[in-house]
Amino acid sequence: MSWWSAAPLVFVFVSASLYLLYKWLLPRPLPGIPYNAGAVNSLWGDQPALARYLSTDGAFSTWLGEQCLQMGSPVCQVFVQPFKMPWILVADFHEAQDILMRRPEFDKPQFLIDALQVLGDFHGRYKTGDTYKSRRQLRQDLMAPKYLNNYIGPFLHSKALDLVNLFEVKANLAKGRPFSFREDYTRTVLDIMLHHSFGKDYDESALEPQLELLRRMTTSSIPESGVDEPVDFAEAPRSFFIELLHDTAQVLEKTTVSLAPQLNYWWWSKQTWYKKILSEKNRVLKEQLRKAAGNLEAGRVRSALDHIMMREQVAAEKQGRKPQLLTQTMADEIFADPMTGQHTTSSALAWVTKYLTAYPHTQTKLREELYSTMTVAIEEKRPPTFEELRRARLPYLEAVIEEARRLTPFAIVRETIEDTEILGHKIPKGVQCLMVSAGPGITMPSVPVNERTRSKTSKTAKPWGKWDESRDLKLFEPERWLKPREDGKIDFDATSGPQLGFGMGTRQCWGRRLAQLVVRTIIPLVVWEFELLDIPDKLGGYTGIDGISREPVNTFVRLRKLDRSETRLP
Repeated sequence: MSWWSAAPLVFVFVSASLYLLYKWLLPRPLPGIPYNAGAVNSLWGDQPALARYLSTDGAFSTWLGEQCLQMGSPVCQVFVQPFKMPWILVADFHEAQDILMRRPEFDKPQFLIDALQVLGDFHGRYKTGDTYKSRRQLRQDLMAPKYLNNYIGPFLHSKALDLVNLFEVKANLAKGRPFSFREDYTRTVLDIMLHHSFGKDYDESALEPQLELLRRMTTSSIPESGVDEPVDFAEAPRSFFIELLHDTAQVLEKTTVSLAPQLNYWWWSKQTWYKKILSEKNRVLKEQLRKAAGNLEAGRVRSALDHIMMREQVAAEKQGRKPQLLTQTMADEIFADPMTGQHTTSSALAWVTKYLTAYPHTQTKLREELYSTMTVAIEEKRPPTFEELRRARLPYLEAVIEEARRLTPFAIVRETIEDTEILGHKIPKGVQCLMVSAGPGITMPSVPVNERTRSKTSKTAKPWGKWDESRDLKLFEPERWLKPREDGKIDFDATSGPQLGFGMGTRQCWGRRLAQLVVRTIIPLVVWEFELLDIPDKLGGYTGIDGISREPVNTFVRLRKLDRSETRLP
């Protein structure tokens, strides 16, 4: 048989093979779980629909919630990663809470462990096990009230006042025009996290150079423009190490959202500028480790690194081994704190500021609570001290912070490490399960759940409150979190309704108490000193970028400094 006579057969064979390969590569849904019918007819699954949604300023976490709402199911599946198993979306808070807190067959996803390579040998990259638990034990002192209130608190308060001074300088220079505040929050939180990590052993500041730079400026140096046009202030240079914290966070963001995190990080690691970053990082951390070891030997245990080394020394004595103090593991463990903390906490501050700007009645109500609670500061015409803020009962402030967190979440992911079930649906090992934190029951109407399909631990667990769905769940409404008392006062109730801001269970955000302390200190001082005025729509809005946290795109404010005569009892 000649080639030409066999060509039709070859063509048929190749065509059939390609067709079978195509069919084999198409998304394959797990049985019995709702999905978008069109997604299984494309190699790219739900990815094109997700890309279109994100291109219209939609949020990834909201898209997840809308899938479950559209399918009318608390459990559904989407195909976002080509040629891989589907993602399972869990849009029932009570079941998500059970998975995070009481279901050992769910653990840290491997793709996220891969995405966090930039953090090195950090405890958060380990599956839940002995290594993870022993590493967390080294940090057990760092979220205790004594450490937070006695060590972090006073420094945090001083930095917050520096931020207030910076805002006053910018407001005077802007003469009623808006300006961006995002880098100001980032610089402030960086200083706080560096103090947390290293204490006085690291003496460079991110915030102080910016304050010094703008203090030297005059209003004549600001180009004239319309009252609604933002002033673009120059940014003061930061030290190489502080700058690399910012740059490394950006690499972490890009790696986290990549469909191929290992390949993505490999590419970054080959870049000359990134190699320089690693070299400087290792140099500074080596120096800080040496200083902290000296502090420990001298009995001066103050910073986070000091405490971690102290706990390592105690653990080593109990285990009859030499303490591992000057190691790369110790360096990686402490480096993660300023790198991730400055990003997530500054984002939280930014969101609260945006909501207070957009809801002036909420801002006024919060200011009235502050003034009526800390009367001594009012009488003495000064901002409240850290101790006054720490001890004050401020339910409306707590509600404002929690409501902003409810509306700006990011999905929490767990991976099945064995075959299991979720609400009656069989889920095989190795599947990524996303707890939908911006969806039904939280920011959207609930979807019905067959109570008989819940797990045993879910059935016996005490349920949290549910939101009144007759009120729009997408609106910023701090009053949702408040409960009236018989004496006419109100209480903040963290279990008023569902939200997953910090996660739950063994793997919930380790630094949540520190982050809450930062926000609870800085926001009151800003509201105490300034009125956040209206800004044009083009500078507002709630578009955000999802990564290791949800980061707002627009971060502008227009400030009016309040006279001391205006800071009086309401």
